Amino acid sequence: MGWRRLWPGFYIIIAASLWSTIGVVSVLSTNPIVLPVFRSIFASIVALFIRRSLNRSSLMAGLALGVLFAAYPIAAVIAGVGLAAFLLYTAPLWATLIALILGERPGIKGVLGVSLVLVAIVLIGAQSISGAINPLGVALGLLSGISYGSYIAIARYYARGGNEIDVSWGAIPYTLIITVPVALVYSFITHTWRLMAKPILWGAYLGIVTTVIPYRFFAMGVSKVKASTASVIATVEPVLAALWGFLFFNQVPTALTLIAYILIIMASVIVSF
Repeated sequence: MGWRRLWPGFYIIIAASLWSTIGVVSVLSTNPIVLPVFRSIFASIVALFIRRSLNRSSLMAGLALGVLFAAYPIAAVIAGVGLAAFLLYTAPLWATLIALILGERPGIKGVLGVSLVLVAIVLIGAQSISGAINPLGVALGLLSGISYGSYIAIARYYARGGNEIDVSWGAIPYTLIITVPVALVYSFITHTWRLMAKPILWGAYLGIVTTVIPYRFFAMGVSKVKASTASVIATVEPVLAALWGFLFFNQVPTALTLIAYILIIMASVIVSF
């Protein structure tokens, strides 16, 4: 059976499965602060052959993705692979709030999804206060969600004018504006600039395997199914990330954290429709 004859949702599952490994790679790289710059570099090399954009939409989308690239690996190391992935999926809350600022009014389902995410954040926040979860890891995980939600809102806003390629492939090179300074400052302060073998190796993996390839598969899938359906299927990502965290690093979520996971998934499904 050829690739084109497969169920379109299968392409999305492949993309989400590849994205779910970002947290594991962040831990294995031993340097999650420098790692993102190599992800940006390798992904940008490919993206520049596909689309070169010099406009506001690409810049804004790239900055949002740059913050995501920089914050998420650190959150995965500090907070845990699974928790970081689920905090990333608080994006519907931030996307809805930003879309509201941009003039888009959320519907009833959007409000319900935001409410569920807020409850999940409260549950996770309570555990961070008690010391069960690292507060910095939670903050960076939420920052990942905020940046991802910002990217979604920005991409939707500019895609209406036909700039969907500019805010996807065209945006990737602009992630370097965020990832490069962060990596340089950290390397200068800690004197770890010589220990770059693993970050470069895993950065290449992130740039190609978790950026270039999954975006292609996701595009193949979303071109055949509704965007709402694609969003629901993509929620397999945090579920798999939590599984990898357990299998590779024995990271077991608490009961309250599991409830928060369920609320975040429910919010993603509701908002997607």
